[in-house]
Amino acid sequence: MQQVQQAPVWDLPVTHRFEGKVVVITGAGRPGGIGEAIARRVTSEGGRCALLDLCRDNPQVPRESFASMASLSQVAADLGEHGHPGIAVRCDVTDEGEVRDAMQQVRAELGGIDVLYANAGGGTGAGPVDQTLVSDLSREAWDYTVQLSLTSVFLCAKHAAPALRERGGGAIVSTTSISAYHGVPGLSAYSAAKYAVTALTRDLALELADAGISVNAFAPGITLTPYVRQRYETLASQSPDASAQDLLDDFVASRIPLGRAAEPAEMAAVAAFLGSGDASFMTGQTLFVDGGMRV
Repeated sequence: MQQVQQAPVWDLPVTHRFEGKVVVITGAGRPGGIGEAIARRVTSEGGRCALLDLCRDNPQVPRESFASMASLSQVAADLGEHGHPGIAVRCDVTDEGEVRDAMQQVRAELGGIDVLYANAGGGTGAGPVDQTLVSDLSREAWDYTVQLSLTSVFLCAKHAAPALRERGGGAIVSTTSISAYHGVPGLSAYSAAKYAVTALTRDLALELADAGISVNAFAPGITLTPYVRQRYETLASQSPDASAQDLLDDFVASRIPLGRAAEPAEMAAVAAFLGSGDASFMTGQTLFVDGGMRV
């Protein structure tokens, strides 16, 4: 098996790009996820974070692993090691009433909103963990995945935008996926939803430009998050001759020129750039952070 390269260790730059900024991050309640990594990066640069996650079980999707209120609260509290502790907000980002109430709560407790990271996503049946052909996919699984990975972005942007306008501008950054940009049998619902986030990003960029609100997205490649680990464990359960690590290593060796999977902190670095003033003349763009997979 080809030797897999290790991620380089980067020191966080001494910068204060988010000083005085209030930042909302959805899907941030699971340790080891991209949302948590974004929160840590933003906090280390002076921001104050509100972390949103579902924090309840959903019996309709038994294979989904959701953050608990305890884990969300712990992630928020642990941000105090890097700067301001965060606040934990229970929110179903597919429910418009809950999204509206969550944004109002953040405004009331932290004084406004400057940046929204629409990071929550996932699904069941046809991605990101399980693979099911369209001919075998249930309507319920399709709807659930599209709501979680696309409709949530619409709802959060809709109800955060007025707060950003009040602050005189800001940024909305969405997490899409490299899965949206190449065909994968069995990932139809997730891939379609994430590709649609790119189109929504462009439309929102034009709609909000007059308010000084930039709207961009980034598309992670293989990143060592709980979701990715679960996906390869599922594949390994169907391939008794290979472990999850073997399958991941084989994919990386054959598809990623940089020769390794990404760390969540590397995605957070790109997200922080897009949400900061360093990206002030960018809008409507999607950055591919995939280790060269699409080169």
